[in-house]
Amino acid sequence: MYQSLKFDESLDYVRDLEAGNHCVFFYRDSHEKHEVLFSFLQAGFQKGEGAIYIAAQETPAKIRKSMKDFGLKVKALEKDGALRIFSYDEWYIIDGEVNAAQILESAKRVFDEAIEIGLKGIHGCGEAACFFEHNKEKELLEYELMIGKKLDLPVTVLCAYDVDHVKSLDEKLFFNLIKAHGPVVTSSFSQEIKFENFFPKITGNVLETIFGKAGKKAILTMLDESYSITPQRIAEDPDSLIEGLEELIGSGTQVITKSIATQMHSKMGITQSQIRPRKKN
Repeated sequence: MYQSLKFDESLDYVRDLEAGNHCVFFYRDSHEKHEVLFSFLQAGFQKGEGAIYIAAQETPAKIRKSMKDFGLKVKALEKDGALRIFSYDEWYIIDGEVNAAQILESAKRVFDEAIEIGLKGIHGCGEAACFFEHNKEKELLEYELMIGKKLDLPVTVLCAYDVDHVKSLDEKLFFNLIKAHGPVVTSSFSQEIKFENFFPKITGNVLETIFGKAGKKAILTMLDESYSITPQRIAEDPDSLIEGLEELIGSGTQVITKSIATQMHSKMGITQSQIRPRKKN
């Protein structure tokens, strides 16, 4: 059995995700990655939907083998056109470049082909590791933001991130990565993040911890009066908070932004202890 029952809750959550969601999943090892992503795809197949899987940290051949071990009938699904597996260098990073608009065009083409053969929609999984390994983090964020939190088509997207890569992200990029998605999934956390509430609340908690209640109030007042940085603007544009703090307190801003990121990691289960694999019967 899993050491934490919450992992089972996360599996149930991804199986029940509704069409139109753009979700982010943070995993610690290949076991977690396979269990969550393949459960997500399996749920789509059971609903009569197709699937796209973009492999980056593992080769397509290795992903196929792991899918078979999980119980998916990979050959039949691929033969029927219900499952499409691509390598990152034929989807995300082509000839060393990332073209977000071109990626979305490719996704739309695969979706149209799925509908033409009678599938009801698409479940899409993408491993983000290649962007980190090729120093394309900014291009990755541009792509995630272009997708948007919600999709109008019967498409559900689950973007997969290795926690070691996520913890290495610049704070600005991390804040905007969370903002770009709706539901967030880890082995111990699975729910839709209301960024407009989530981020300002954590920011307020960190400011109060460092400066006290009076200090927090003074800083927020100065941000508003001097730079028109209101709580609403902080939620809409996390970069504005960092830029305003840099004007007010200079290099001390790094301590604040790192503390905000650390609290976000903790609340979303990114930094929790590793879960043991399920024992096979």
